[in-house]
Amino acid sequence: MANPRNEATVAALREVLADASTFFVVDYQGLSAGDLGKLRASVRQAGGRLLVAKNTLINVVLKEQGFDGFDATLQGPTALVLIGDDPVGPAKALTDFAKDHPKELPTAKGGLLQGGQVGAEALAKIAKLPSRDELLSQLVGVLEAPLQQLVGVLEGPQRDLVSVITNYEQKLKEGN
Repeated sequence: MANPRNEATVAALREVLADASTFFVVDYQGLSAGDLGKLRASVRQAGGRLLVAKNTLINVVLKEQGFDGFDATLQGPTALVLIGDDPVGPAKALTDFAKDHPKELPTAKGGLLQGGQVGAEALAKIAKLPSRDELLSQLVGVLEAPLQQLVGVLEGPQRDLVSVITNYEQKLKEGN
């Protein structure tokens, strides 16, 4: 008979991984309980969720959901970082925490990015990208520039007509 605690963990993992298309697997060995709590808080604040579970249980759920190839990744102490809409925020939280930690922990092991498996180096690359909000504001700026130029071009003839009428009025006043 299976351990009830493991069954509960597998059920919880099924629930959280059912909708997840992006997650990272990190090694947290060497972090104190306090550091792990701080890491959880920073990842949560960035829009992610950090879970610690047995590798075999994580692997069972991933295989059930059609994600094979995580056997080598799920070795040693492993934390699963589930990502919401924007993978950049939690990735930055993980890399910033590692930079500030004396042992440079946690270290990336790999993960899943938008349904495709990625290696350990992907976390650092994602952390260097601008956030979703920054990208959207850049897009708005790119889309807005041509519209501003169009408005300037369309205002030109009206402005020129007003100048001609004003000059003609001045000429008539000087002639009288």
